[in-house]
Amino acid sequence: MIALLLAAAAIAAPATWREERFAFPLAFAPSIPYEGTEVVRFSPDFTRFEGGHGFTYVILWDVKRRRIEPSEIERGLAVYFDGLMENVTRARKIADPGTVSSAALHPMTAPSGWGEGLSGQVWTWNGFSRGEPLVLNLEVTHRACGSDRTQIFYAVSMAPRADAAWRELRDIRDKTAC
Repeated sequence: MIALLLAAAAIAAPATWREERFAFPLAFAPSIPYEGTEVVRFSPDFTRFEGGHGFTYVILWDVKRRRIEPSEIERGLAVYFDGLMENVTRARKIADPGTVSSAALHPMTAPSGWGEGLSGQVWTWNGFSRGEPLVLNLEVTHRACGSDRTQIFYAVSMAPRADAAWRELRDIRDKTAC
């Protein structure tokens, strides 16, 4: 069943965007209470932290769940980034700065085909670099897919949401099917 779930979810990103897939519970954030799949697609600029386009990527959670509240998504983002950065920091053997991740989301107009839209920021640290403070801009949308699944789509970037990088992130979201 896990293999079927891992195969089912897909993000309509360009072939140049690296892909990773994980089953819930996530190893670095096991307290996120979902069953399903996480698909991550990384832009070629993901590790270009100095240029302002680092951390440009998309995440799709395809989970067995009917309704997800915005407050649950906000809490999940803090848990996700704390776990992710702690895991990467340990693996890269860099000093953990002791930063606690936090997220703030507010309503935005839901794009066509999505039930709800949120935008905001995550404050964390960059475990992929030197542990420096990191602010990520994001748009989060979610929708029901059938009677027992929900998709949560995260578009993430260091770039401001008015930057050209966001056109591609939004295009990927718009082309991603249930």
